[in-house]
Amino acid sequence: MNEKELQSLVDNAVALHREIAQKTEQLKALKAVLVKEARRHPKALVATENGGKRWTTKGSDGCLARVNFPAAALVSEIEAQSDLAKQLQDIAGGKFRRLFTTVKSYQLAENFRAEAAAILPERKAEALVALCENESAPRVSFEAASLSLAAVAAA
Repeated sequence: MNEKELQSLVDNAVALHREIAQKTEQLKALKAVLVKEARRHPKALVATENGGKRWTTKGSDGCLARVNFPAAALVSEIEAQSDLAKQLQDIAGGKFRRLFTTVKSYQLAENFRAEAAAILPERKAEALVALCENESAPRVSFEAASLSLAAVAAA
C-alpha cells in the first residue's frame, strides 16, 4: 500500500469511527426512551426464565424492541468470615453446605511478569507466565485531528 492509499484508509476509518460514535450516542438515547416507556407499562411486563421481566413493542414494519429487566445478579463470592456469611449460615442452617461451596483460588502477585522474571530462571519464568496468559485481540484506536470550522459547517 503506498502512502496516499494508507492516508485514504486512515481518513476513511476515522470518518467511520466518528459516524459510529455519533450513531452510538443516538442509539443510547433511543434505548433510554424505550426503557422509560417500558417502566410506564408494568402490567405488560412478562416474567423471564431467570427471574427478570421483559417488555416488547413493535415497530411499523413488524420489527421488535425488547426491554429486558434482568433479575438482580447473584454475588460471585462471599468472604468466609464476613457478617454476610454468618447471616447466610444462620438462615440456611443444615442446608448451608448444599447451597454454598468453599473454593480455594490463587490470584497473580502484583507485577507478576516482572517478579517471575526476577526470581526464576528465564525458561521457567517464560513458561509460568505463558500458563497464566490469555490471548488478547489486537485493538485499533484513532486520534482524530481537530476539525476546522469549515469542516464542522459542512458536516
